[in-house]
Amino acid sequence: MLHSTLTVGKVEITVLHDAEVASPFSQSFPDVPAEAWEPYLKRYPEAFIGGDSRRTHFECYLVRSQGRTLLVDTGLGTGATNPNTVNQMFGGTEGVLLTELESAGYQPGDIDTVFLTHLHLDHVGWNMTGSGGIGSPTFPNARYVAHEADWAAFNTPKDSEIFGFDWWADTVAPLRKAGVLDLMPGETELTSELTITPTPGHTPGSMSLMINSGGETAFLMGDVFHGPAQVTETDWVFRFDMDSDQAGRTRREILDRAERENAVIAICHHSGFGRVIRENGRRYWQAL
Repeated sequence: MLHSTLTVGKVEITVLHDAEVASPFSQSFPDVPAEAWEPYLKRYPEAFIGGDSRRTHFECYLVRSQGRTLLVDTGLGTGATNPNTVNQMFGGTEGVLLTELESAGYQPGDIDTVFLTHLHLDHVGWNMTGSGGIGSPTFPNARYVAHEADWAAFNTPKDSEIFGFDWWADTVAPLRKAGVLDLMPGETELTSELTITPTPGHTPGSMSLMINSGGETAFLMGDVFHGPAQVTETDWVFRFDMDSDQAGRTRREILDRAERENAVIAICHHSGFGRVIRENGRRYWQAL
């Protein structure tokens, strides 16, 4: 797949496309009536499959800053690395992150930091090379970074209550056992150009990567938004938002900041980069 690369000041960001599935509106946004999607089907045809499903991308990002090489999220994974998620939730769809990484000119050993925006099952799929306690961290020279609030939320029976099957033991718990997981209490500077910032709501420990370099700004977000329609419809509740009120507030705060700073924004489950624009007093996503 052709890679989309963006330079923000001196920081280079490359999109790595792990996988793609169709997500019916009724499953993703059960409280939003089908007719409410019609303006967005017309405005963003590339974001949809047919007239009733979102085109859900599982995107990861390769970020180069001040001699460091970061990977943002590890996607869906495969039947070997994240078997319950791949087989029970996504019908056997497997990710191709490592192939994408190689075609971009990098190997797993080149990554020094894996930043996990949150610890949901479709963002941690390539953390390990195998499942069931077998294997090793896929990125052998990296520290894996996540928010401690997500560890607290999911390192309990809550994971099976939410998704109906175990995925944590295959993808996240082994990182702690291997001694490569760093849990952050809040905002943390990774380099003078990169800061991870709490953006809670979807999960209690959701974070985003804020890039500021050479007077330019970009935000790499996990699941703050689930596609471009939510840039306009910030109150639309995604099925797996753990605190829907907070998620809505976070969306509005991020959009306010993106407008003030003229920031490029990237949405994990949508392809490419964009900016926030206004039309008739409403905010919209506009692809670059």
